[in-house]
Amino acid sequence: MGKVLVTMSYKHINRFRRRSLKQIRRGAALMMALFVMMICSMIVITILDTQTLQFTALRNTMDYDRARYLAESGVQHSLAFLEKDYALIGIDRYDIPWTNSPDSNSQYMADLSEGANGTVIIAAQGRSGGFTRRLEITVKMGG
Repeated sequence: MGKVLVTMSYKHINRFRRRSLKQIRRGAALMMALFVMMICSMIVITILDTQTLQFTALRNTMDYDRARYLAESGVQHSLAFLEKDYALIGIDRYDIPWTNSPDSNSQYMADLSEGANGTVIIAAQGRSGGFTRRLEITVKMGG
């Protein structure tokens, strides 16, 4: 058998080198595009996480404030009963049970009790979301 001699011209070698360099460049561009997409995805996820946290904090603040306003509603409801019956005959019948607010997600209640020296103690509570606020006021009746 004879020897096979493979010879390549410089044109063929240069063409092979150019092809491999183009393929390497294409791979680098793909890797760069994936890296940029990963960075953009991380930024978007971070922004969404921050917005979700801020929304939750805002909702908690709203529930906390709403519970306070509902407790004040209980106080006002009790004061309306006191104005109606100034003599305070049977003060225990004026206890206000848990009452739903118009949105029915929140409630208020109030307890009236006789205090020292002709005073009336109103203890009201408001409930909204996971928060309960309590207000207690003392009302001096008469002079």
